[in-house]
Amino acid sequence: MDFFSLNGSFGQSNRGVNMETRFDGLCEFVTRRGRMKILTRLLEELKTPTEIAERLNITRNAVYGWLNEKKRHPSNEHVLELLRILNNENKEKFRDILVEELQIFQKLIFKF
Repeated sequence: MDFFSLNGSFGQSNRGVNMETRFDGLCEFVTRRGRMKILTRLLEELKTPTEIAERLNITRNAVYGWLNEKKRHPSNEHVLELLRILNNENKEKFRDILVEELQIFQKLIFKF
């Protein structure tokens, strides 16, 4: 099984209607702030937005957009690949970011 994603969708019956939703795995639980932190840490490891773009097979303008425009951030698909790359480049930074994300969700849950 892939650590980063669970392939497929989850169905839920609602009064005889099957409602399917896509589930993108781990990246579903990474906040916008976390996504940008992953990107920043990868930039420290890979040195240039161009290198990140090449590894993701996207334009460097897309990466610059994530870095410079507050309303733009990596999609689930790109976060999944960014997580894989960061895990390969620096497991400690990878774990630190995910633990921090988990702690944020935990605090929010306990506020209810």
